[in-house]
Amino acid sequence: MSRTNINFNNKRTELANKIWDIFIANGYENTTLAFIINKLGISKGALYHYFSSKEECADAAIENRVAFFSNEVLKESEEGLNSIERLKKILLAGIKITSVNEQVKEINSPSNKIFHQKLMVAIIKYFAPIYADIISQGNEEGVFKVKYPLETAEIILTLSHFYLDEDLFKWKKEDMSLKLTAFKETLIKILDADEDTFDFIK
Repeated sequence: MSRTNINFNNKRTELANKIWDIFIANGYENTTLAFIINKLGISKGALYHYFSSKEECADAAIENRVAFFSNEVLKESEEGLNSIERLKKILLAGIKITSVNEQVKEINSPSNKIFHQKLMVAIIKYFAPIYADIISQGNEEGVFKVKYPLETAEIILTLSHFYLDEDLFKWKKEDMSLKLTAFKETLIKILDADEDTFDFIK
């Protein structure tokens, strides 16, 4: 890759990270390209050099943030661990990252509905190959019996990031324990794992 391309990508990433904060604070629906340009302090031509539309701004911002999240989670998936330990670490790391993120409430606001949907899709697409690799390892170790690792990973991620979204569904706190238990039972069945495999899920 040429130095020009590297500089372009670095600047685009820098802008996309700032645009993420703009969408989170102002709301995707409330934000126009003119507002983004004003907040970034750049010209219209400069913005269009890196992004062709508001939607492309959002997609780039989300892609950069999810890539960061996936790298943070991958740090927990150490080499040399068995598949169950890897899956445990990656599940708990994902929960920790989202639960301590101060921007969760803003992401779940009505003005960020489209942004939130885009984010969930990106999370599933980015994380599914990581989960699929762990499931394939489990198949080799004989602890899982899964015919379609990638598709199964996508289903697990859809459940964990959509169905278990407390703010999105307005689930009551007292109902979440039961829903997590149901999620655990689903994991056992979908992976054909032993009954006590996911006892760490509380």
